[in-house]
Amino acid sequence: MDLAGSACVAANTRIPTPIPAFALQASPVYRLEVGAACFVVVYLAAMAFFLALDGRGFAEFGTRGLKAAQIIRAADGDDQVTLAEQIEVNRNLERELEDVKADLQSAIDDINRQEDRLLELEAQTIS
Repeated sequence: MDLAGSACVAANTRIPTPIPAFALQASPVYRLEVGAACFVVVYLAAMAFFLALDGRGFAEFGTRGLKAAQIIRAADGDDQVTLAEQIEVNRNLERELEDVKADLQSAIDDINRQEDRLLELEAQTIS
């Protein structure tokens, strides 16, 4: 498919009136170079896409080419959590947070009662 697309682009490419020197002054060479450039771009984009699906990517660009390396650690069977399990975990956390909120409110009420009692005792000792 990449080759067919590149061949189509190469066949439909307009040749500039002075044919560039890098094309050796020949229109078939120019079209071949344009098609090859299109193929390389599409091939690299497809390769990057499929590597990304696997959690990998191009890690090094150099004179020896491109090197693919693991970017994202693949999930093991133990690490995978289904959506239903994640929803249940979230519900449990919400329940626990509501319990903590109720406990904190109870503690605040106790502190307020103690503060009122302390103010009463201070008022009695002053008078």
